[in-house]
Amino acid sequence: MKSEEEKKTRRVPTRMTQTQYKIIRQKALDRNMSVSAFVVEAAVHDDKRITPLQIMHLQNLINQAADACESENPTLALELRREGDAQWKIL
Repeated sequence: MKSEEEKKTRRVPTRMTQTQYKIIRQKALDRNMSVSAFVVEAAVHDDKRITPLQIMHLQNLINQAADACESENPTLALELRREGDAQWKIL
């Protein structure tokens, strides 16, 4: 159960052009997010080059790639995981 602080209780109506909406909607779709979630994520994390959600997705991709090559090339799988860890430290 979410705490009171975590509950989404605020609505913020926003006016924009049709072109702006199309751009925002496409960016949200590209990230498998709703427009609302994308706008909040972009606003809250505007000072970061990559959002926590994107980091999670990238880590999942690295893990899937490493898992896929584990049986064929365990050394490559280990290298993928190490390189992924090194990149997260940079971020």
